[in-house]
Amino acid sequence: MAVESRTVIRDVSASLKALIKANVPELMDDSYISFGSPSDIDSSNIILSMCLYYLTESPSMRNSEREAVGDTDQFYSPPAYLDLYYLMTPYAKDRDTELLILGKLFQLFHDHAVLSGDDLKGNLAACGNEKIKITYNNLTLQEIKQLWEVFPGKPAKLSLSYLVSPVRLPSEKVFTIPRVLEKDLSVHSIYRK
Repeated sequence: MAVESRTVIRDVSASLKALIKANVPELMDDSYISFGSPSDIDSSNIILSMCLYYLTESPSMRNSEREAVGDTDQFYSPPAYLDLYYLMTPYAKDRDTELLILGKLFQLFHDHAVLSGDDLKGNLAACGNEKIKITYNNLTLQEIKQLWEVFPGKPAKLSLSYLVSPVRLPSEKVFTIPRVLEKDLSVHSIYRK
């Protein structure tokens, strides 16, 4: 498993960006999609802020197993599994184009709700990520208000929030558990008086 796992989060973002570029004609140019937050956006071009705004350990995957290092008595610590939350905010010269982009993004992630195979960029597959789900994250009005308060000086804009999960982050920590080399199964009698 000697792969570079530290690139996994970046590779998920790159995978989403490649999927969007291939399916949303208004965003085909590399410069139209930014990983920056809405507070970083200052452009008159059509652009999509694809901001990773929160990540957490996936609660449903916490009890994963350690993994053997080949046919040895060494093991990797269990991998971590992450939930990544993205905010997709379009910026265009007119509101119609922004609404068009939002509609196309929603349809894309509805129709293509799993990253797998050629969708996985960088080290994702090598790190054991076979399928990563893309799920619409329906925020309440209160959550939207709190989220936009994080971007000072920027008015709230209509955006989409997505949960991308589970993202497998393999451990690089190796430990040794000695193997049982010999078993003693002899029977001993115990006499009682």
